[in-house]
Amino acid sequence: MSSQTTRNWLTTSFAAGLAVAVVALGAVAVTSYEAYAPKPAAAAAATPAVSVPGRGATVPFTQYEAENAATNGSVLARSRTAGTLASEGAGRSAVTLSGSGQYVDFTLTAAANAVNLHYSVPDTSNGSDYTTTIAVYVNGSKNRDLTLTNRFSWFYGSYPFTNDPGDGKPHHFYDDVRTMFGSTLAAGTHVRFQRDSSSVPITVDTAEFENVAAPIGRPANSLLVTDYGADPSGAADSGSAIQNAVNAASSQGRVLYVPQGTYTVNQHIIVNNVTIQGAGQWYSVLHGNGVGVYGNYAPNPSSNVHLQDFAIFGETTDRNDGAQVNAIGGALGGGSVVDHVWMQHTKVGLWLDGPFDGLTVRNCRILDQTADGLNLHNGISNTTVTQNYVRNTGDDGLAMWSDQNADHNNTFSWNTVELPILANNIAIYGGRDISVTDNVVSDTQTQGGGLHVANRFNSVVLAGTITVARNTTLRAGVLDPNWQFGVGALWFDALNGNINATINVTDTDLLDSSYEGIQWVEGGSITGVSFNNVRIDGAGTFALQIQTSGSASFTNVTAAHIGYSNPIYSCMGTSFTINQGSGNSGWYTANPYCGGWPPPVYTYPGNPTSPPPTTQPPTEDPNANLALGKSMTASGYTQVYGPANANDGNANSYWESVNNSFPQWLQADLGSATNVGRIVLKLPPSTAWGTRTQTLSVTGSTDGSNFSSVVGSESYTFNPATGNTATITFSARSLRYLRLSFTANTGWPAGQAAEFEIYHS
Repeated sequence: MSSQTTRNWLTTSFAAGLAVAVVALGAVAVTSYEAYAPKPAAAAAATPAVSVPGRGATVPFTQYEAENAATNGSVLARSRTAGTLASEGAGRSAVTLSGSGQYVDFTLTAAANAVNLHYSVPDTSNGSDYTTTIAVYVNGSKNRDLTLTNRFSWFYGSYPFTNDPGDGKPHHFYDDVRTMFGSTLAAGTHVRFQRDSSSVPITVDTAEFENVAAPIGRPANSLLVTDYGADPSGAADSGSAIQNAVNAASSQGRVLYVPQGTYTVNQHIIVNNVTIQGAGQWYSVLHGNGVGVYGNYAPNPSSNVHLQDFAIFGETTDRNDGAQVNAIGGALGGGSVVDHVWMQHTKVGLWLDGPFDGLTVRNCRILDQTADGLNLHNGISNTTVTQNYVRNTGDDGLAMWSDQNADHNNTFSWNTVELPILANNIAIYGGRDISVTDNVVSDTQTQGGGLHVANRFNSVVLAGTITVARNTTLRAGVLDPNWQFGVGALWFDALNGNINATINVTDTDLLDSSYEGIQWVEGGSITGVSFNNVRIDGAGTFALQIQTSGSASFTNVTAAHIGYSNPIYSCMGTSFTINQGSGNSGWYTANPYCGGWPPPVYTYPGNPTSPPPTTQPPTEDPNANLALGKSMTASGYTQVYGPANANDGNANSYWESVNNSFPQWLQADLGSATNVGRIVLKLPPSTAWGTRTQTLSVTGSTDGSNFSSVVGSESYTFNPATGNTATITFSARSLRYLRLSFTANTGWPAGQAAEFEIYHS
């Protein structure tokens, strides 16, 4: 049960006519959903955040929503009322199993050997912790019980939050639990989650089924945390042992490997100039009360830190803004990379304090936080946050906060951010020259919107160029409980100073917005904002809600299915100027509405997977490198030259296999079967490398287990005079995995690749 936030929570009741019932759980009384759950109703289709074509993170799982599965439970009618089970579910619905034998039955559309279940159970009447179980059946046979708990859910009251159900205003109902099946379940398999022995109702929201690859093996010449006394059983505290191992790996310039296991860590692990490599997010877990991996703070920030392929599970059950209980923290610059790290049950996934320069965060899962998912705080620059999946955070999903010093030249791209329980999916608080591109955000809960650009929280004011491009918002925006009017799916706020940076919003879809599509609010004047190729389709109240002075320009901006008859709200008169270009439709009026706030009306008819309109360019560049930022693995590597260097877009970094031992392989996972026909291999462009010839073959697979030949063994020459590049073409075919198998190299006794690029043709 989490507590505390920097913003006030809902001041309205949990639900109209809220009643509390008590059911028995041994000697514990439990607050039941049944008294106030909506009656069963068919849920209309809602766009899944992970299914928007060409945008958002490429996730390794297939997400199934309970309300779309076979069930004899109660399907919760879709609701956007904050503080309800339905509203906090993906797509604003879920399924409650209130009786013995009730189930949700998922039919797999792709093979899987693991699942992550997003669920909720009632809280106890006094906020104490308990566990219960849900049974898992595979094709009718019981496979196992999953343990569920209220420990990390159910917050109460207004700021500061409490653990006391008597304070009312409950929220943050859901949690996640994961398990591996021990074998691969084929497409077509029925996996049923059933309430058998549980004495409390269980609400199932989503199930993410995944085909997890085999554990990543120990890199050559690496150190083992177990050699320093770390206990993979979790019985003993491994904090000091892992810290000693980190120090040794850093001083020796060697990779530190965390073998499969769960390691109890009740402290911060301090890192600098080191690679920590796990066996995979599902295999290597750091778990504990206060667990975290932290860099050194400015003015001497850590650099050249690589954290990859493991999980961090905390024990944070409340929100204390003074407590350093984040999964990853401190300052990590100088080319540091956080890659394929699963973060859950900490205060913030990554709270990073600058100033520092040069970090990449990619391919991470950030779930069930009591505050932000990620926050770049105070003068962080040249940082890219890409291909991450963020859900159920207690505050902003992804944020940049230019507190004292301006964050600058940073990018949030290709992320999927769902269900922030408070505040925004993605927020930019001050700073300069920032990009927010190709993201999908959905289902904001309270006091925020989908995309937010602002001078707030005493930030350094916005400057330079702010790029907001090719994003999709779904069911974003809320009724703010303090203002008592809507917050936009995309909104601008000048509370702490005028906004006059260049803000370009292009090729963006604001879909099924809960209130207005776009909002200007609070404080000073807002100018410099331009919109081009923006679609507002579905808004509960207005297309535009203008509550400040300023101006904005609009070209090819269209609106449809707007809830109120007048599409613009404004009482600003001539103090806000709308500059119209060509191609606009559906939203402009010379006489905006100025009056009481109308209730939202929802008429969005959109197909959940419909592509962007033809007036917009394709969301996928047909000439794009398909491997960029995707999962890269290898048979091994030497020192710090890991496989992630081979698809980071930087030809100066490189993968190098174990030396003096052929064959070696390098493998790209595209995330799903994709039509491919060309590979480009690069070595660093420096002439110091010298010409060399590498002999290799190419194999491919759709499942990661069965590989077939794509290109037989051939020799490829890399010459600095011609760019140190080799191109391999082959007949196009659909593959998810491509593997290069190296057998010789005339320039060095190892396989080498600075970039492993894959293209459609």
